[in-house]
Amino acid sequence: FGPPRSLFRGVVQPVAMTFTPAFAKKYKTMKVTVHSNGVCVATMCSKDEAGLGLLTGRLFREFADTVEHVAKDEAIRVLVMRSSDEDFWLAHFDINAIQKLPASQLGEHEAAPNAWHSLCDQLRSMPKATIAEVVGRVGGGGNEFCMNFDMRFGVRGSTSFCQMEVPLGLSPGGTGCINLPALVGHGRAFEMILGGVDVDAETAERWGLLNRCFPDSAACREYVDALATRIASFPPYAVKAAKASVLAVERMPRREACLENLSLFNQTLAFPEAKRRMEVFMRSGGQTRAGELAL
Repeated sequence: FGPPRSLFRGVVQPVAMTFTPAFAKKYKTMKVTVHSNGVCVATMCSKDEAGLGLLTGRLFREFADTVEHVAKDEAIRVLVMRSSDEDFWLAHFDINAIQKLPASQLGEHEAAPNAWHSLCDQLRSMPKATIAEVVGRVGGGGNEFCMNFDMRFGVRGSTSFCQMEVPLGLSPGGTGCINLPALVGHGRAFEMILGGVDVDAETAERWGLLNRCFPDSAACREYVDALATRIASFPPYAVKAAKASVLAVERMPRREACLENLSLFNQTLAFPEAKRRMEVFMRSGGQTRAGELAL
């Protein structure tokens, strides 16, 4: 590892080799590459009739297939989602498809999650880090999908968010009304949902909808690639436990979530790799004034 800062800044990786996984070779709406460093990059390249990057049935199925395979593949440590169209990350759900929903479903009270909700839940809870590189416009169901990623990064003057259902006479039904208040607060969620207003990258960053925004797409790409590589270099069991600990408060009351947090800490403490890394840290100047300033 060298100096203690290497423990916290990630291990320097050789140039990563890439390949297309077998499950994605027949995709029509996405290109998926897996890097030898454990980073999987899925790039949306859907060519719908409107040229908008709509959330179509085929794209949804390929989303679901990718998320399922990534969640199970122990060699993949981080999932990055980006778009080949710098004007649209994911415009919204295909309105033509919504208009074709069977009349038997209209007005019904749902008793179980549908396929979309199941996809969002699997994406949100998978034991891997997930990053949305949001260059361009994202709205409606696209925004709902985007909010289920662990982290989101965008570009000033390019990235914008819109929850557009109410102006169409609808209510968002794809997890947006659940996730948006948790990210930006109820007042701002109401502004976006009831007002159907656009939120630019700078505002989204201030509100918490974006982790960071960058001056251009190249800077955004560079940071996302570096962050994904950094996370992938850390012990997978630690990433898995830390993510589960953060999400615990969504699944249980505060007291139980705190106990879960402690239990997950205890589990990571039992790994030999944790002991090894702490020993390296201490030998390399950890808990000294000079060493801590160099982290």
